[in-house]
Amino acid sequence: MTRHILCLIAIGLVAAAVGAQGPKSLRPEQRGELFKKNREVIEIVVDYTIDSSRSPNDPLKRANSYYPVLVNFSQQIKKASGARDDQRVSELTQHLTTLLDKGLAKTLDRAKQQVEGGTGVDEFRKVKQDLLAQLDALLNVLSNDPAAKKSLDDAKGNLNGIVIPEPK
Repeated sequence: MTRHILCLIAIGLVAAAVGAQGPKSLRPEQRGELFKKNREVIEIVVDYTIDSSRSPNDPLKRANSYYPVLVNFSQQIKKASGARDDQRVSELTQHLTTLLDKGLAKTLDRAKQQVEGGTGVDEFRKVKQDLLAQLDALLNVLSNDPAAKKSLDDAKGNLNGIVIPEPK
């Protein structure tokens, strides 16, 4: 019995010593460096948001405004991949996947509903095709990062699922 209690105490002490270390906060120069790296992405997303807010009742224009955001994310992910900064590639890919799933997919679905059976169907297909082409270009860059590629492939699948049926 004493042996079990001593083992539990020893395990508790080791766990306390290992787990007692709080998360290290970033030093100001580290935060500044991260901001420098992410500044361009932040500016593009803010610009997109401003452009998007100018046409709240036109989801097709809103969906089309994602194109420069995708181009910028592609450029940043290529840079990070070229610098072998796998953490940054992963972080940017996660942010892009969230943007595609929670932003673009919903906007594209609203655009589909708006133009379905009316005018603008060809424009919808062109916008969607351009966005998917940009996403394909990015997927080619991520050939050496299977986890990042899979998350973007899933997001692309969601976008591919938003279609307007061909007229009969």
